Amino acid sequence: MMNILDRIGIPKTLAWGYLGVLIFMMGDGLEAGWLSPYLVQQGLSVQDAGLLFTIYGVTLAIASWFSGVFLEAFGAKKSMLLGFLFYVIGTSAFIAFGISTLNYPIMLITYAVKGFGYPLFAYSFLTWITYSSPQKRLGTAIGWFWVAYSGGMFVLGAYYSSYAITHLGYMRTLWSAVVLAAIGAVFALLLNRDKLPKKAGNTSETLRELGKGLTIVKTHPKVGLSGIVRIINSVGSYGFPVFLPLHMAQYGITTTTWLNVWGTIFLGNIVFNLLFGVIGDKFGWRQTVMWF
Repeated sequence: MMNILDRIGIPKTLAWGYLGVLIFMMGDGLEAGWLSPYLVQQGLSVQDAGLLFTIYGVTLAIASWFSGVFLEAFGAKKSMLLGFLFYVIGTSAFIAFGISTLNYPIMLITYAVKGFGYPLFAYSFLTWITYSSPQKRLGTAIGWFWVAYSGGMFVLGAYYSSYAITHLGYMRTLWSAVVLAAIGAVFALLLNRDKLPKKAGNTSETLRELGKGLTIVKTHPKVGLSGIVRIINSVGSYGFPVFLPLHMAQYGITTTTWLNVWGTIFLGNIVFNLLFGVIGDKFGWRQTVMWF
């Protein structure tokens, strides 16, 4: 089995971590396709729902920025564990004290806390992959990461939600997301035995490492440019679920049907996540990004 994993480009020492990310992201992205129309049905405005996702996006951006630096400073598993705790605390409070009573200020705060979760969990693992994978197969290994990430967040999360909101109801579906995230954390943090050495250092060295998350834009300006490209590239993926199900509902398309459409769109995405990783290894990562 492990030889097969090596052949297809998954580092065998990280195999459980890939599965953990898949399941964790399935829980994390579970409500992305239906939360906006649900909140509007409960009486919130489209603008209120949009602001909720905007603030969530801000904390996502902050956590994404520092995920690699946290790994450098504290180690991979501690960074991923911190992300898991942010997710569980934020999501549980969002369900128990925010959305269940439609307390909008609490919803904003708790959903923002949730936003710190998956970048620290998933992107710390992505950085871990870059350290543990052979350079000649790195693009393929990263491609498999995006298969796990998108397959969980956009495909399995959407398909599962289309079933769960009908048979479990909205609140139970949200609670099941916490269970899925916990299962993913067990695979990624307990069953995954790969070791990534943590840099030994004192508090001042750790703070300097964290500071690099900001100063790198000055020392390496192209990192900032790549961030701008990524923002533009992601607008559609993360903006559509906020308004598109509301638009479709005007034409009689139910939320469950929309979720199946959304999940199916990303079946193509996960195939090309892997394909372009392989192409990048063969023809060069810069060439692949530039031409495609």
